Amino acid sequence: MSLSSPGAAPRHIRPNWRACLPARLHAHWRRLTAIVLFAGVTLAALSACSTTFPVPTPPAQNAALINGGNDGLLIPLHVERADQDQARLGLPIQLDGKPLYVALDTGTQGVRILKSTLPGSNYAPAGDVTSLSFANGAEVVGAAVTLPFSVGGTKPAPIAAQAVDTVRCLPTAKRCVAMDGYTGEFGWAFSGIAGIGAELPGENCCTQPLRALPGNIGQRYLVRSNVAKPYLLLSPSSELTKGYTMLPMAASKDGATQWPRGCVRVADKMTFCAPLVFATGSSGMIRIETDKAPNWTGDDDVGKTLNQGNYEAAIGVASWVHRYENAQVTIVKAKPDANRIVVGLMAMQNVDVLFDFQRGQLGLRAANASESFAP
Repeated sequence: MSLSSPGAAPRHIRPNWRACLPARLHAHWRRLTAIVLFAGVTLAALSACSTTFPVPTPPAQNAALINGGNDGLLIPLHVERADQDQARLGLPIQLDGKPLYVALDTGTQGVRILKSTLPGSNYAPAGDVTSLSFANGAEVVGAAVTLPFSVGGTKPAPIAAQAVDTVRCLPTAKRCVAMDGYTGEFGWAFSGIAGIGAELPGENCCTQPLRALPGNIGQRYLVRSNVAKPYLLLSPSSELTKGYTMLPMAASKDGATQWPRGCVRVADKMTFCAPLVFATGSSGMIRIETDKAPNWTGDDDVGKTLNQGNYEAAIGVASWVHRYENAQVTIVKAKPDANRIVVGLMAMQNVDVLFDFQRGQLGLRAANASESFAP
């Protein structure tokens, strides 16, 4: 049995709003005698550079039962280009019956959606106002509300989702991609994100959406993130997953299922162990977040990059190891006790991930034990 390759959705390019206004103003500023013409062109420029976007149109949902459902429900993913022309995986969903388009992120948990894109406004509150920060320096803020969620034609299930009303830069990254109040994930390429990963310490905003689906169909699923044919497969059969190395996830004191502890080796410079997070929403390859600066990088403030370069690297959990040649490795100063290793989308191109929350396990499979990237 083969899984079909979905077509990629149209390519999106981030509008350059800041670039269009200053040039036009400068060109007309020197023509002080043409006051009326200047005013008209300026108003047109302001209109052209507005940061109001139409809601991104999701591709048609074409989920399919594999082998009559015995092998699972296949949901094709789509490839979009977001900030800095970086690839993102797109997932069509429905919230309160409205089709919306979100970026799929295996590195976070919960649906976070622009409040302005929701079909209603008086949703039952489900939590306090919280924020979530991203590696690109952006931060989203909003309160949790209760919404019906559906994906791939499934029956809607109520979830607590973050209704985002503020998109901004972190204080330590004032000129980040969100400096205009929007990003690719929250504004022009997507209307938000769907976090379908394991739980992270301190992340208590939202419901894991797949695990909330009826009939426990989202308690076990796999993600193929290769941009040539990405897909999400709910309730895959044992036959389709027999080649995965199954590893126990970590369990917190309150029973939450969290990412397993793994390690990364960076050339002959360092070996670092922490929760190992596979994040399709992260644009980089390997990101080491450490609260103690390595002795070969120098130190800096929390959130600052300590080092970035291409190295031979290896990631591993227990008996499973995957090696890279010339992998881009970024080392960032983290808050105390917030250490983690983030394996981003570009480092997941040959690594399939199976989430099995029924057994508290994470499954990993790669066609080859190592891969090479051009320097």
